[in-house]
Amino acid sequence: MPASSVLALVCVGCVALTVVLAVVGFRALSAARRVPRVRVPARELSSTYVGPGTFVDVEYPDPHGHPLRAHLFVWLVRAPGVPYTFDGTVWVDPANPADATPRRQGRTTRATLVLIVAAVTAAAALGTGVAALVVRLGESLPA
Repeated sequence: MPASSVLALVCVGCVALTVVLAVVGFRALSAARRVPRVRVPARELSSTYVGPGTFVDVEYPDPHGHPLRAHLFVWLVRAPGVPYTFDGTVWVDPANPADATPRRQGRTTRATLVLIVAAVTAAAALGTGVAALVVRLGESLPA
């Protein structure tokens, strides 16, 4: 089998993997954002800085006023509307008070990572597609 055919098959595989990862990532992102959340005041119990963010242990009230605790990771992001550090509140799913996050849109980290991997596989598809064309051109030249 010529090298250009192998590269073309790898390109097709990368395209298929990109499509699957993109669909899974966007569905997970959409599902995380669909969860209705309410803002609840929270008290920071402890925090540990770890490079890209901070692990924060917080205590917040459930709908009946009983204290609940959560271990959150707060990304250190400088963006409009995103607090740079823990701002003293958590966003809670009213249907599941134990599900608390530091941001309104919920748990989107895994979905974002899947979309980043999808972008990497898209770049791999483009690279192997171009390589397949270049190798095919080289194979077509007289020896």
